[in-house]
Amino acid sequence: MNYPQVAAQLFNRPLLAHRGHAQALAQSMAPRIFGGQVSYAGEWSAGIVGEPLREERDWNGERVYQGPRMVDGSPVAVIEAEGALVSKGKWIGALCDATSYEGIHAQITDCRRNSDIKAAILEVDSFGGSVAGAFSCADAIHRLAQEKPVLAVLTDHACSAAYLLASAASAIVMPATGLAGSVGVIMLHADFSKAYDKAGIVITPIFSGAHKDDYSPFRALDEDVFNKAKAEADTVRDMFVTAVARYRSGRIDAKQLLATEADTYLGADAAKIGLVDEIADPLLAAEAFVAEVSRKAA
Repeated sequence: MNYPQVAAQLFNRPLLAHRGHAQALAQSMAPRIFGGQVSYAGEWSAGIVGEPLREERDWNGERVYQGPRMVDGSPVAVIEAEGALVSKGKWIGALCDATSYEGIHAQITDCRRNSDIKAAILEVDSFGGSVAGAFSCADAIHRLAQEKPVLAVLTDHACSAAYLLASAASAIVMPATGLAGSVGVIMLHADFSKAYDKAGIVITPIFSGAHKDDYSPFRALDEDVFNKAKAEADTVRDMFVTAVARYRSGRIDAKQLLATEADTYLGADAAKIGLVDEIADPLLAAEAFVAEVSRKAA
């Protein structure tokens, strides 16, 4: 089967993803999107309004989502943001190496509503993903952090959209060997025109509306379309910078974020410029956080 939903988000749209992740996505998904052999893995469903994730059931009729995962014997919930970040799809963990903003939203809602949950750990290990839903999800994390402590624990990487989510937490802890940053936007355009020429295939687009054929994969990207795409990427980057500067006010500002030019930073360097708050072993940092929250809740 092909993946039109994935193709629509992967190509010709801004991505909040690290360049390496974007390239890997393109290389791995292109055969599937454009007609490779792929086995069917089940029905793909999605939705946000009304949080339909709560009604999703597995093959055995059991609910897929049963609330946030709690650290045993504590009032601390764990919200995962691992693998590719996508807008919808019911994923709430590292299943299929993806996490949906939809799933994170549901867990945040429960953390805010449940008075027994006193704090949350946002466990992040991702190179980023989709713009769609990212800013809304980050704002939801920030609202939760205004009500209850939220510690973002980077078990390895938090790049682009993943860093946007982490920045909305009360504080960020990362290991010395992890990566953080990539505060920027990337777009991909696939040009198959030469391949079709070689195959002797001529594709003639027939369309109404001057911009209807923009980003066509059957010809090289026009300069004016490239400039329009660049302007769109700049706009999303400005939104990204503004959001992070607001979430991490007093620790890093918009000018400093722009100066990173979407670079990524190892632990010590990330802490030095204010992208994160502390360098520590993720497990030890999480244990200390849980112990402190539990002590205050006792």
